[in-house]
Amino acid sequence: MNQTVQPWMPAILALFGSLMVVVITAWLNTKALSAQIDAVRAEIKALRVELHVEMNALRAEMKQQIAEAELRITREILELKSRVERLEEQRLIRQP
Repeated sequence: MNQTVQPWMPAILALFGSLMVVVITAWLNTKALSAQIDAVRAEIKALRVELHVEMNALRAEMKQQIAEAELRITREILELKSRVERLEEQRLIRQP
């Protein structure tokens, strides 16, 4: 080997060794980060599905409550209508 290159050889080998360690570490960190990102995406997707199901349940419950309220209001109106009719009949009967 050339006498001028020989003193630099340990430094060059150390540099390449360090570069290999840095590249492998970066690659492993990237894989770990990608796995974490995928896990978070899956969790977000599951939460979206759960939220969608919960929203549908709340919509159905709200529709049922509105229908029940409409039924109660209709019954009250019919009851009031019959009371008014009875009062009108009573007035007509009393008036000669």
